[in-house]
Amino acid sequence: MTYSLAWGLYAFMLLSIGFRADARAARYAGMGLLVVTIVKLFLHDLWRLGGLYRIGSLIGLALVLIVVSFIYQRFLARGVSVKDESPARPADAPKPS
Repeated sequence: MTYSLAWGLYAFMLLSIGFRADARAARYAGMGLLVVTIVKLFLHDLWRLGGLYRIGSLIGLALVLIVVSFIYQRFLARGVSVKDESPARPADAPKPS
């Protein structure tokens, strides 16, 4: 479980660096590491826990994934700008004066 926690923290660090520096590679590496960590958590770590600890871990994981998805959408939406939505004019059309 300690490795999963360390990998998760490192993935969040990569995501935050990727958002702040606008580095796509760091964001993708962070998301990839987060996916690997979640798969490891489901397939290895959670099956070793019993009863209430397993339920608490799944609820905590769900909350973390909700927060990550909210932050990811918020920062990606910030980088997208609305462009001029006027209809495109053909290249050979005369310029308006």
